[in-house]
Amino acid sequence: MSNLYALKQQLLMLLQEVERLESSYANLDEAFPLSEIKARVNQYCKDNSITVDIFCELAAISKATLYKAYSSPGSAKRSTIESILSVLGDYQLLVGRCNGN
Repeated sequence: MSNLYALKQQLLMLLQEVERLESSYANLDEAFPLSEIKARVNQYCKDNSITVDIFCELAAISKATLYKAYSSPGSAKRSTIESILSVLGDYQLLVGRCNGN
């Protein structure tokens, strides 16, 4: 019977950890896949009435670098993505497993 109690305690601890992790992800205001980076940048430029050139200046990247990130966001340098995100707002780069969709 003591083994059953120990297993129950372990299960409860695991469930609490899962809830904590789910809560931390639920607290993210807005997450998006890198494939949406172009749409996000374009929307930001539209919302703030700026050109892509100005966006690039704010991100301290060249227009060519931005367009490379548009065409192949998964292959873009981490520093490039982080520069783009720094302009878009209070984002951080996270890595997650695809759900197969």
